[in-house]
Amino acid sequence: MKECVLLVFLALCSAKPLLHPSYMTLKNMMLQDMEDEGDSDADNSLFPTREPVNPFFPFDLFPMCPFGCQCYSRVVHCSDLGLSSVPSNIPFDTRMLDLQNNKIKEIKENDFKGLTSLYALILNNNKITKIHPKAFLTTKKLRRVYLSHNQLSEIPLNLPKSLAELRIHDNKVKKIQKETFKGMNALHVLEMSANPLDNNGIEPGAFEGVTVFHVRIAEAKLTSIPKDNLPSF
Repeated sequence: MKECVLLVFLALCSAKPLLHPSYMTLKNMMLQDMEDEGDSDADNSLFPTREPVNPFFPFDLFPMCPFGCQCYSRVVHCSDLGLSSVPSNIPFDTRMLDLQNNKIKEIKENDFKGLTSLYALILNNNKITKIHPKAFLTTKKLRRVYLSHNQLSEIPLNLPKSLAELRIHDNKVKKIQKETFKGMNALHVLEMSANPLDNNGIEPGAFEGVTVFHVRIAEAKLTSIPKDNLPSF
């Protein structure tokens, strides 16, 4: 009996912690990101500090998670799964949703319905050609959207006014409409290089009222600097 107890004790001492190896790294990166944003609203942070996380059990015992995805601490990873559409039953408290490197062709009206806490959405390297105008209707805290390497012909309309960063590099965008960025006063980073955008593709007033710190339109079809149609810096 003593020998059995000793063996159990030694096994417990040598066991690895239950913490996911990338959990703390990801958490610290996103916390630092929120500090850099200077956001005073604790509910808008990716990992709210008002709800303590148990370092030994960072996962829910019975989490709701789309099939094949990995879910932990309000981060949902569904990348590299060959998905043809946005999965269902995404947890409503999700803060970051990673759907990159899939085969998604369309973002439908209800794909993000109820995700009122969503902060970052990663859709890079899919085959998206269409985004429903009401797809972001309930994502009023969304700050970062990554749509690079898709097949979009225009920048999605009705993006959340809370957006601070939009990356739509390497698509098929030829035109930026006047109402595209209306009311997006928080937009600070706009990456839209490698699109077939020419001088006539930027409508007058497209960036009216928008102050952007970083704009990149490299590898386009511009023949001159569209000074009158660029956002304020």
